[in-house]
Amino acid sequence: MYAGTSLEDAHVDDLFETPLHPYTIGLLDALPRMGEDHSRRLASIEGSPPDLLEKPRHCQFAFRCNYAFEKCWNEIPLLNEITQGHSVACFYDMEKGAPRK
Repeated sequence: MYAGTSLEDAHVDDLFETPLHPYTIGLLDALPRMGEDHSRRLASIEGSPPDLLEKPRHCQFAFRCNYAFEKCWNEIPLLNEITQGHSVACFYDMEKGAPRK
C-alpha cells in the first residue's frame, strides 16, 4: 500500500523474490539484512509522499519514482496481473527495463 492504494499484490515468497513495483523494491532495499555490516546505511526512498487531501490524477508514487515517465503523470495505474497470483499497478516493466505495452 502507498498513499491508500495497493501497488503490488503477490504471495509473500514471490513478492520478496521478484518485486515488480519500484516502491516494493525501495521498501525491500530499506530492510536490514542479517549478517551484513551494520555500519552500512539503509536505503531510503527519496522525495515526499503525495498530499492525501488532493484527489489523485496520476500515479501516487510518481513524485518519488526513478522510472516515472509521461503516462505516469497522466493516468492512475490499476492492478494488473503479470503472472498468476502476482499483480502490480505500474506502467513501467521492471523486468524489461522499459514501459509496459
